[in-house]
Amino acid sequence: MTLVIHEDLLAAYRNSDHLLLRYFQAPLIVGLNVLTDMNDGIFYKAYSDVRYELQPRETVLEKIDHAKLWRETAMLFMFGVKRFAEAHKNSAGLSTYELIRLNLQGLMEEEEELRLAINVSDYIQEKTHLSRSRVMKILSDLREGNYIEINRGILMKVNKLPENY
Repeated sequence: MTLVIHEDLLAAYRNSDHLLLRYFQAPLIVGLNVLTDMNDGIFYKAYSDVRYELQPRETVLEKIDHAKLWRETAMLFMFGVKRFAEAHKNSAGLSTYELIRLNLQGLMEEEEELRLAINVSDYIQEKTHLSRSRVMKILSDLREGNYIEINRGILMKVNKLPENY
């Protein structure tokens, strides 16, 4: 099945350990890959009133073909591959601080509407499974050093973060 997100925001989590894989901001189509079921082992969570629909993959591919939207579809796939490569690069063999640093930068790169709706500590924990105390300690230290600005748990600004902690 293909998930067509028309409005708002969904999060994708891995079933096995509930690791946050990424947020999907509308408009977006998820699940077009005919070579593998990318939705296998994943569950989605809505953070607001999401407007979406599920359609058979073949139906969506026929609509794309009929409307001659293959260029746009290829761009969508390239975006997905880029995000997947970034996620892998940003998680393998990194220190706790490096994971937090990369996720702070990643959260700042998200759409403003999404960033303003998500608690920064929750975002980092769900994406890394680091301990809450360690995440909070590093965020506190970064705030004290004026490297980041957080207001009521929302990441407002990231200044130049130090390379090392």
